[in-house]
Amino acid sequence: MTRHRYTGETRQSNSARLFVSDPSNSGPVILDGFERREVMTSHRVELPCKASGHPAPKYRWLKDNRPLEPDSRFRQSVTGLLIERAQPSDKGSYVCEVWNSYGNAEVVGRLQVKEPLKAVVSPRKVKGSVGSQVSLSCSVSGSEEYDLSWYRNGEIIYPGNSVRMTGNNRENLVMAGMAKSDGGAYQCFARKGKMSAQDFVQVILEDGTPKIISSFSEKVFGTNEFVSLFCTVKGTPEPRVIWTLDDDPVIRDSRHRIGHYTDQEGHVISHLNISQTTGPDGGVYRCICNNSAGAVSYQARINVRGPASIRPMKNLTAIAGRDMYIHCRVIGYPYYSIKWHKDANLLPYNHRQRAFENNGTLKLYDVQKDVDEGEYTCSVLVSPSLSTSQSVHVSVKVPPTIHPFEFPRFSIGQRVFIPCVVMSGDQPVFITWQKDGRPIPASLGVTIDNIDFTSSLRISNLSLLHNGNYTCIARNQAATVEHQSQLIVRVGVDPNQPTTRPMLGIAKENLYAKT
Repeated sequence: MTRHRYTGETRQSNSARLFVSDPSNSGPVILDGFERREVMTSHRVELPCKASGHPAPKYRWLKDNRPLEPDSRFRQSVTGLLIERAQPSDKGSYVCEVWNSYGNAEVVGRLQVKEPLKAVVSPRKVKGSVGSQVSLSCSVSGSEEYDLSWYRNGEIIYPGNSVRMTGNNRENLVMAGMAKSDGGAYQCFARKGKMSAQDFVQVILEDGTPKIISSFSEKVFGTNEFVSLFCTVKGTPEPRVIWTLDDDPVIRDSRHRIGHYTDQEGHVISHLNISQTTGPDGGVYRCICNNSAGAVSYQARINVRGPASIRPMKNLTAIAGRDMYIHCRVIGYPYYSIKWHKDANLLPYNHRQRAFENNGTLKLYDVQKDVDEGEYTCSVLVSPSLSTSQSVHVSVKVPPTIHPFEFPRFSIGQRVFIPCVVMSGDQPVFITWQKDGRPIPASLGVTIDNIDFTSSLRISNLSLLHNGNYTCIARNQAATVEHQSQLIVRVGVDPNQPTTRPMLGIAKENLYAKT
């Protein structure tokens, strides 16, 4: 294009075409390649591979050192390899081989196919029993790093005395001593950046408390006879059965044989066989059946003919507020009657006392220290003119009672002071604290002050590390009790934090079944 300086006239010359080509007889030179590419599952990706050379080079693709297998999703273009709808199986090492008659070159790179975050809870069907242990595992794919939380019926679960979370991301949930209220929907929620995934299973708890189906009854035997006692019990997990005679364990020997077996229905049948009975074989026999869900017992008197007497009685300890049994350890038969006295008063004399004259058992309901502590005497009328007696001292221990406390809502940087007050209970009482079921780490800067029956928890500068469940534990000779409260430290709302945890179609009342 030219322009006249004075007149401004312009003229255009004839056009021509310019061709730029590789030098003749040149080997391939890579113009565009890759070392690493990432793509989400089901998305499209191109692996660049372009080379120059003369004559024009040829191309061949390999995956994991093998020729690329034909696939309608793979298409080779002038700029590289185009993959449609990428799949996890597409990930791997790719080699683009380029060659002509004067040389060769290659591009080596790796394709990573990222899957969406996915959570799967196992096992899928969970049936347990009250008191048993339940373990759940959450398998998360799509990322090696993620935040994971567990929920029960929409409420977040924190580690505690009976709850453990193990694994690098707390993906394993182990719960011991399951209660009836622990049944329901258990949800695993995983989050990585803006991605999230969840899964849940239903945990159905059966009433696995041992139940005695059949047992022995009171009988009278002579000396040198054979006695067979049995208890049939069901429960989940399988109950363990032990035998006692007048509250002492039955000692196995050549005359006392104990055996157990399980029938086709899963019932445990325990039997006690006694050969060549003697007078001391008489008394109250009890089969005690227990498992992690609870315990149950059955007792009946077995009388062996012979002179009546009373075994030495052992001093007993009762817990205030609970029921208590005292057995008159009578051996020999027959006898006229068994009676109980306290402070020369014939029992029962109030509604909290009941005497079973047929087997010599005294039951005290809702034991009270100031009324029920003292000496009790069992008297057996052997004949109209002869009686024998034994005394037993009952001590009553009062367990601790903790005044309930709750943490109010706090914010970062605030100070906390929470007292745990033991309102009643025998001294000495020992008070300790735990956080999330474990001793409080010194690194948290939590101060504990113990004065007599009060223990105070102080935190001078709250941080997110202080979030959790705090348990005050009081212990004395009678019992160990505890009270727990959750400390929540408020921060600004995180837009990525899940605000809803749907549990649609799940009725809590349908998640507890009896067997």
